[in-house]
Amino acid sequence: MNRKAFTLIELLVVIAIIAILAAILFPVFAQAKMAAKKTQCLSNMKQANLGLLMYSGDSDDMFPMSEYGDGWSSATPHITWTTNIFPYVKNGDQLTDPVSGNKVSTGKDGIFKDPAGPQVSQTDVSKEGYYFGVNRLICSANYNGGESWFDGNGQVLPSMTSSEVDQPADKIIMAEKGLNSSAAGWQYPWFVDWQFQYIDSIATTPGNAATVNRDGDRSQDPSWALYTPWFDTDCNSASDGKWECAAHPRYRYNGNANFAYSDGHVKSVTKGGLKWFKNIYVQRSGITSNSWTYGWYYPQEPF
Repeated sequence: MNRKAFTLIELLVVIAIIAILAAILFPVFAQAKMAAKKTQCLSNMKQANLGLLMYSGDSDDMFPMSEYGDGWSSATPHITWTTNIFPYVKNGDQLTDPVSGNKVSTGKDGIFKDPAGPQVSQTDVSKEGYYFGVNRLICSANYNGGESWFDGNGQVLPSMTSSEVDQPADKIIMAEKGLNSSAAGWQYPWFVDWQFQYIDSIATTPGNAATVNRDGDRSQDPSWALYTPWFDTDCNSASDGKWECAAHPRYRYNGNANFAYSDGHVKSVTKGGLKWFKNIYVQRSGITSNSWTYGWYYPQEPF
Protein backbone atom coordinates (compact mmCIF):
# COMPACT_ATOMS: atom_id res chain seq x y z
CA MET A 1 0.00 0.00 0.00
CA ASN A 2 1.49 3.33 -1.09
CA ARG A 3 1.50 6.14 1.45
CA LYS A 4 1.73 9.77 0.37
CA ALA A 5 3.86 12.09 2.51
CA PHE A 6 5.68 15.39 2.33
CA THR A 7 9.23 15.25 1.19
CA LEU A 8 11.96 16.86 3.26
CA ILE A 9 12.32 19.62 0.68
CA GLU A 10 8.59 20.39 0.82
CA LEU A 11 8.71 20.62 4.61
CA LEU A 12 11.69 22.94 4.48
CA VAL A 13 9.90 25.16 1.95
CA VAL A 14 6.82 25.36 4.20
CA ILE A 15 8.97 26.18 7.23
CA ALA A 16 10.79 28.86 5.25
CA ILE A 17 7.47 30.41 4.15
CA ILE A 18 6.21 30.44 7.76
CA ALA A 19 9.44 32.06 8.93
CA ILE A 20 9.17 34.75 6.26
CA LEU A 21 5.54 35.46 7.16
CA ALA A 22 6.44 35.62 10.85
CA ALA A 23 9.26 38.06 10.14
CA ILE A 24 6.81 40.26 8.26
CA LEU A 25 3.90 40.03 10.67
CA PHE A 26 5.59 40.21 14.08
CA PRO A 27 6.69 43.85 13.61
CA VAL A 28 3.16 44.65 12.40
CA PHE A 29 1.70 43.06 15.54
CA ALA A 30 4.17 44.99 17.70
CA GLN A 31 3.22 48.25 15.99
CA ALA A 32 -0.47 47.48 16.45
CA LYS A 33 0.10 46.79 20.14
CA MET A 34 2.03 50.04 20.54
CA ALA A 35 -0.71 51.95 18.68
CA ALA A 36 -3.30 50.51 21.08
CA LYS A 37 -1.22 51.62 24.07
CA LYS A 38 -0.84 55.09 22.57
CA THR A 39 -4.62 55.36 22.15
CA GLN A 40 -5.12 54.25 25.76
CA CYS A 41 -2.54 56.80 26.92
CA LEU A 42 -4.34 59.59 25.04
CA SER A 43 -7.64 58.52 26.60
CA ASN A 44 -6.14 58.45 30.10
CA MET A 45 -4.57 61.88 29.62
CA LYS A 46 -7.82 63.30 28.28
CA GLN A 47 -9.71 62.18 31.37
CA ALA A 48 -7.02 63.50 33.71
CA ASN A 49 -7.07 66.82 31.86
CA LEU A 50 -10.85 67.02 32.25
CA GLY A 51 -10.29 66.46 35.97
CA LEU A 52 -7.99 69.50 36.03
CA LEU A 53 -10.63 71.59 34.28
CA MET A 54 -13.40 70.41 36.61
CA TYR A 55 -11.24 71.23 39.63
CA SER A 56 -10.62 74.66 38.13
CA GLY A 57 -14.34 75.19 37.61
CA ASP A 58 -14.98 74.60 41.31
CA SER A 59 -11.99 76.65 42.51
CA ASP A 60 -12.62 80.14 41.19
CA ASP A 61 -11.11 79.18 37.85
CA MET A 62 -7.74 78.28 39.46
CA PHE A 63 -5.84 75.14 38.49
CA PRO A 64 -4.57 72.89 41.31
CA MET A 65 -0.99 73.16 42.49
CA SER A 66 1.31 70.51 41.10
CA GLU A 67 2.46 69.80 44.67
CA TYR A 68 2.67 71.18 48.19
CA GLY A 69 3.65 69.79 51.59
CA ASP A 70 6.87 68.05 52.51
CA GLY A 71 6.89 64.39 51.61
CA TRP A 72 4.95 61.17 51.77
CA SER A 73 6.49 60.24 55.15
CA SER A 74 6.13 63.68 56.72
CA ALA A 75 3.53 64.87 59.21
CA THR A 76 2.84 67.59 56.62
CA PRO A 77 1.74 65.33 53.76
CA HIS A 78 2.88 65.63 50.20
CA ILE A 79 -0.28 66.55 48.25
CA THR A 80 -0.13 66.64 44.47
CA TRP A 81 -2.48 67.45 41.62
CA THR A 82 -3.47 63.78 41.27
CA THR A 83 -4.81 63.74 44.83
CA ASN A 84 -6.67 67.00 44.28
CA ILE A 85 -8.47 65.88 41.13
CA PHE A 86 -9.18 62.33 42.32
CA PRO A 87 -12.69 63.24 43.60
CA TYR A 88 -13.55 64.39 40.07
CA VAL A 89 -12.20 61.40 38.16
CA LYS A 90 -12.61 58.65 40.80
CA ASN A 91 -10.11 56.54 38.93
CA GLY A 92 -6.52 55.66 39.71
CA ASP A 93 -4.55 54.71 42.78
CA GLN A 94 -5.54 55.92 46.24
CA LEU A 95 -3.56 54.78 49.27
CA THR A 96 -3.19 55.92 52.87
CA ASP A 97 -0.08 57.89 53.85
CA PRO A 98 1.28 55.88 56.81
CA VAL A 99 2.38 59.00 58.73
CA SER A 100 -0.29 61.62 58.10
CA GLY A 101 -3.15 59.18 57.57
CA ASN A 102 -4.29 61.14 54.51
CA LYS A 103 -5.67 59.46 51.43
CA VAL A 104 -3.29 60.28 48.59
CA SER A 105 -3.01 59.45 44.92
CA THR A 106 0.51 59.18 43.56
CA GLY A 107 -0.43 58.97 39.89
CA LYS A 108 0.52 55.40 39.13
CA ASP A 109 -2.64 53.57 38.10
CA GLY A 110 -5.91 53.96 36.23
CA ILE A 111 -6.16 57.11 34.15
CA PHE A 112 -2.86 58.39 35.59
CA LYS A 113 -0.88 55.56 34.00
CA ASP A 114 1.11 55.55 30.78
CA PRO A 115 0.70 51.98 29.41
CA ALA A 116 4.16 52.10 27.82
CA GLY A 117 5.90 53.37 30.96
CA PRO A 118 7.80 51.39 33.61
CA GLN A 119 5.87 49.36 36.15
CA VAL A 120 5.41 50.88 39.60
CA SER A 121 4.28 49.14 42.79
CA GLN A 122 0.55 49.54 43.26
CA THR A 123 0.58 48.72 46.98
CA ASP A 124 3.54 50.69 48.35
CA VAL A 125 2.57 54.33 48.90
CA SER A 126 6.25 55.35 48.98
CA LYS A 127 6.63 54.24 45.35
CA GLU A 128 5.20 57.18 43.43
CA GLY A 129 4.13 57.17 39.79
CA TYR A 130 3.42 60.47 38.05
CA TYR A 131 3.70 59.12 34.53
CA PHE A 132 2.03 62.41 33.61
CA GLY A 133 3.45 65.69 34.84
CA VAL A 134 1.73 69.07 34.81
CA ASN A 135 3.23 72.37 33.72
CA ARG A 136 4.44 73.91 36.97
CA LEU A 137 4.31 77.41 35.49
CA ILE A 138 0.53 76.90 35.41
CA CYS A 139 0.11 74.44 38.29
CA SER A 140 2.56 75.87 40.80
CA ALA A 141 5.03 73.70 42.71
CA ASN A 142 5.28 74.55 46.43
CA TYR A 143 7.18 71.54 47.72
CA ASN A 144 8.43 72.05 51.31
CA GLY A 145 5.38 74.25 51.85
CA GLY A 146 5.04 72.92 55.38
CA GLU A 147 8.40 74.31 56.47
CA SER A 148 8.40 77.38 58.72
CA TRP A 149 10.80 79.26 56.44
CA PHE A 150 8.81 78.62 53.28
CA ASP A 151 5.73 80.80 53.64
CA GLY A 152 7.32 83.92 55.06
CA ASN A 153 9.97 84.48 52.41
CA GLY A 154 8.05 85.00 49.21
CA GLN A 155 8.08 81.30 48.48
CA VAL A 156 4.43 80.48 47.90
CA LEU A 157 3.29 80.93 44.33
CA PRO A 158 -0.38 80.40 43.50
CA SER A 159 -1.43 78.44 40.45
CA MET A 160 -2.79 80.30 37.46
CA THR A 161 -6.41 80.58 36.48
CA SER A 162 -7.53 79.32 33.10
CA SER A 163 -8.36 82.87 32.04
CA GLU A 164 -4.76 83.95 32.77
CA VAL A 165 -3.27 81.41 30.37
CA ASP A 166 -2.59 83.15 27.08
CA GLN A 167 -3.33 81.06 23.97
CA PRO A 168 -4.68 78.05 25.93
CA ALA A 169 -4.94 75.94 22.77
CA ASP A 170 -1.13 76.18 22.44
CA LYS A 171 -0.05 75.89 26.08
CA ILE A 172 0.70 72.39 27.34
CA ILE A 173 -0.64 71.69 30.81
CA MET A 174 0.27 67.99 30.97
CA ALA A 175 2.89 65.74 29.38
CA GLU A 176 3.93 62.13 29.64
CA LYS A 177 7.32 62.26 31.32
CA GLY A 178 10.21 60.16 32.52
CA LEU A 179 10.34 58.26 35.80
CA ASN A 180 13.02 57.48 38.35
CA SER A 181 13.79 53.81 38.85
CA SER A 182 11.80 51.81 41.35
CA ALA A 183 14.81 51.96 43.67
CA ALA A 184 14.35 55.71 44.13
CA GLY A 185 10.60 55.55 44.67
CA TRP A 186 9.94 59.29 44.53
CA GLN A 187 8.97 61.11 41.34
CA TYR A 188 8.37 64.62 40.04
CA PRO A 189 4.63 65.38 39.61
CA TRP A 190 5.47 68.02 36.99
CA PHE A 191 7.54 68.17 33.82
CA VAL A 192 10.57 70.44 33.60
CA ASP A 193 9.90 73.91 32.18
CA TRP A 194 13.35 75.51 32.25
CA GLN A 195 14.33 76.95 28.91
CA PHE A 196 17.91 75.68 28.99
CA GLN A 197 16.59 72.10 29.15
CA TYR A 198 15.14 72.58 25.68
CA ILE A 199 17.10 75.16 23.69
CA ASP A 200 20.18 76.09 25.77
CA SER A 201 19.43 79.78 26.14
CA ILE A 202 17.98 82.01 28.83
CA ALA A 203 17.66 85.76 28.97
CA THR A 204 20.62 87.46 30.65
CA THR A 205 18.77 90.58 31.76
CA PRO A 206 15.20 91.15 32.97
CA GLY A 207 12.82 91.71 30.10
CA ASN A 208 15.17 90.45 27.40
CA ALA A 209 12.36 89.15 25.24
CA ALA A 210 14.65 88.60 22.25
CA THR A 211 16.21 85.67 24.08
CA VAL A 212 13.14 84.44 25.90
CA ASN A 213 11.16 84.37 22.67
CA ARG A 214 13.55 81.85 21.14
CA ASP A 215 11.68 78.69 20.35
CA GLY A 216 12.17 75.05 19.55
CA ASP A 217 13.30 71.92 21.36
CA ARG A 218 16.81 70.58 20.78
CA SER A 219 16.77 68.14 23.67
CA GLN A 220 16.44 65.14 21.32
CA ASP A 221 19.17 66.32 18.94
CA PRO A 222 22.44 64.33 19.43
CA SER A 223 24.41 67.19 17.84
CA TRP A 224 23.31 69.61 20.58
CA ALA A 225 26.10 70.48 23.01
CA LEU A 226 23.98 69.62 26.06
CA TYR A 227 22.46 66.45 24.62
CA THR A 228 22.31 63.37 26.82
CA PRO A 229 20.48 60.09 26.21
CA TRP A 230 18.75 60.76 29.54
CA PHE A 231 16.54 63.25 27.71
CA ASP A 232 14.78 60.32 26.09
CA THR A 233 15.02 57.57 28.71
CA ASP A 234 13.65 56.69 32.12
CA CYS A 235 16.14 56.89 34.98
CA ASN A 236 18.15 53.99 36.31
CA SER A 237 19.93 53.63 39.64
CA ALA A 238 22.83 55.75 38.38
CA SER A 239 20.68 58.62 37.10
CA ASP A 240 17.78 58.74 39.59
CA GLY A 241 16.61 62.28 40.23
CA LYS A 242 18.17 63.79 37.12
CA TRP A 243 15.95 66.40 35.48
CA GLU A 244 16.71 64.98 32.06
CA CYS A 245 15.25 61.54 32.62
CA ALA A 246 12.81 61.99 35.51
CA ALA A 247 10.99 65.18 34.51
CA HIS A 248 11.55 65.59 30.78
CA PRO A 249 8.84 64.70 28.21
CA ARG A 250 9.21 61.12 27.01
CA TYR A 251 8.60 59.93 23.45
CA ARG A 252 7.61 56.33 24.11
CA TYR A 253 5.40 55.76 21.06
CA ASN A 254 7.68 55.33 18.08
CA GLY A 255 9.09 58.82 18.43
CA ASN A 256 5.79 60.40 19.54
CA ALA A 257 4.63 61.71 22.91
CA ASN A 258 1.20 62.67 24.16
CA PHE A 259 0.43 66.13 25.52
CA ALA A 260 -2.66 67.77 27.03
CA TYR A 261 -3.41 71.44 26.48
CA SER A 262 -4.97 74.11 28.67
CA ASP A 263 -8.14 74.29 26.60
CA GLY A 264 -8.87 70.60 27.22
CA HIS A 265 -7.70 68.88 24.03
CA VAL A 266 -4.94 66.27 23.83
CA LYS A 267 -2.74 65.25 20.95
CA SER A 268 0.40 63.38 20.00
CA VAL A 269 3.51 65.34 19.02
CA THR A 270 6.41 63.94 17.00
CA LYS A 271 9.86 64.20 18.52
CA GLY A 272 11.32 67.56 17.53
CA GLY A 273 7.92 69.19 17.10
CA LEU A 274 7.65 70.63 20.62
CA LYS A 275 8.12 74.40 20.94
CA TRP A 276 9.35 75.71 24.29
CA PHE A 277 8.17 79.32 24.01
CA LYS A 278 4.93 78.55 22.19
CA ASN A 279 3.92 75.42 24.09
CA ILE A 280 5.48 75.59 27.57
CA TYR A 281 6.51 79.07 28.68
CA VAL A 282 3.86 81.12 30.47
CA GLN A 283 4.72 84.57 31.78
CA ARG A 284 4.14 84.76 35.54
CA SER A 285 4.27 87.48 38.16
CA GLY A 286 5.16 87.54 41.84
CA ILE A 287 8.28 85.42 41.53
CA THR A 288 11.24 86.69 43.55
CA SER A 289 14.81 85.57 43.99
CA ASN A 290 13.78 84.08 47.36
CA SER A 291 11.94 81.27 45.64
CA TRP A 292 14.13 78.17 45.65
CA THR A 293 11.75 76.47 43.23
CA TYR A 294 11.38 79.30 40.72
CA GLY A 295 14.38 81.48 41.57
CA TRP A 296 16.12 80.14 38.50
CA TYR A 297 13.86 82.36 36.43
CA TYR A 298 14.57 85.52 38.41
CA PRO A 299 15.73 87.93 37.07
CA GLN A 300 16.72 86.11 33.88
CA GLU A 301 13.27 85.92 32.38
CA PRO A 302 10.59 88.64 32.28
CA PHE A 303 8.15 87.54 34.94
